[in-house]
Amino acid sequence: MKMSKQFKYQHRLQQIIFYILLLVVIIAVAVLSNRYSFESDWTANQRHTLSSATTELLQSLETPVTIEVFISPGHQYQSAAESLLKRYQQHSQQLTVSFIDPVSQPQRVRELDIQQQAEMVVSGQQGQQHVYDLSEQSLSNAIIKVSRSNLPELIFITGHGERDIAGDGAFDMSQWGQQLNSTGFEVQSLTMTEAMQLNSEDKKIVLVIASSQAAWPQSDIVQLQSWLQQGGNLLWLSEPDTDTGLAAIREQLNLSFVPGTMVDPNAGKLGLEDPRFVIVTDYANHPVTAATSSVTLMPEAHAIQLSEAESAWQVTELMQSQSDSWSELGDMTGTSLDDLRFDAEIDIPGPLMLSVLMEKPVSTTQQQRVAVFGDGDFVSDLYLGTAANLELAMALANWLVAEDDSIDIPVITTRDNQLVLTEHQSLFIGIGFLLGLPLSLLLIGISIWWIRRRR
Repeated sequence: MKMSKQFKYQHRLQQIIFYILLLVVIIAVAVLSNRYSFESDWTANQRHTLSSATTELLQSLETPVTIEVFISPGHQYQSAAESLLKRYQQHSQQLTVSFIDPVSQPQRVRELDIQQQAEMVVSGQQGQQHVYDLSEQSLSNAIIKVSRSNLPELIFITGHGERDIAGDGAFDMSQWGQQLNSTGFEVQSLTMTEAMQLNSEDKKIVLVIASSQAAWPQSDIVQLQSWLQQGGNLLWLSEPDTDTGLAAIREQLNLSFVPGTMVDPNAGKLGLEDPRFVIVTDYANHPVTAATSSVTLMPEAHAIQLSEAESAWQVTELMQSQSDSWSELGDMTGTSLDDLRFDAEIDIPGPLMLSVLMEKPVSTTQQQRVAVFGDGDFVSDLYLGTAANLELAMALANWLVAEDDSIDIPVITTRDNQLVLTEHQSLFIGIGFLLGLPLSLLLIGISIWWIRRRR
């Protein structure tokens, strides 16, 4: 076929126009990609994307925060550290990040007592915090702690057989204390008299009654009543079958405790033989429980009942037991879950309330917050790591000090970095590579040969 000169000219012109347009598109894409970015995180738990709580924290920073990363060039953690900090810098201009080679700056390493590769030192108006792992939770908590204008305080009342926030026994709460310290809380153990002598002006203070075992003297009760009357915040962790003499406080809060110990027949689904474990799946719509990713476990709890009297409190019935649970009034010594049966004549049927949050304004800018739980074991060292108990405890502490922005910073874990196969799946894949793939290639080859032969 012979082409005319005009056709050749048009064809060449079309090619030139095509290449010019292609070049324009490439330049436009380069400019737009440099100006705008789009990222998509397809991991199972979005571990490469900052949570909304962290992005809101970064966007609300009002004072500069510096992050020094001590890592040798080319180290295996360097790319992970750079990727994490890049995501943080995208949301705040208050962050200044610098990477420091420990070998080239030994004086700075000694000055900050650097212990390991990829260790980060976060500095702000409240001092410095060391971060030893490349996780969102650790880094965000460090930023919160150094950027807070006033560190909130949790005062754990002592003198009545309470749990020890620094003790190492299973009944104590040292693990929770460590978590609170690492996330920007000041934690103290004081008597009621010592606590009332604190200067609470310009400070966010919460008194914590952690499972008192002995009766309170009248002087301490009067001081606690005064604390509540003045708008003080309170976390009250109660236990069944303990007479601590705090009836006046219950009346002040318009609530009472249901007699007996909670029994939940659903505990057997988790392999628990003790009938006194309550599995909580029914939560109120509240920021505290919104930060709780799964069920919580309440060991040896008792229920709470609200008074029908009018009250100034805004009340949230935070957690309820399941409908087939009950408050057992009989003797459960040595009784297994299979042996227990609900007795309609003496037991109290569920669902029953296990915790309540109370809130009311004390000024135009301040809210008084009180949380009452019918269990204290869920924050003990023995059970804090069970289910979502730690998430609940940390969200509760942030809510009580009105740090609502910090409630739902999640614990980001890597769930999808391993492929776990069953025995049948492994066998299927093995046979596929050993026989299926070679046979497929053989059939494709025979098909191509047959088609060519027919031609």
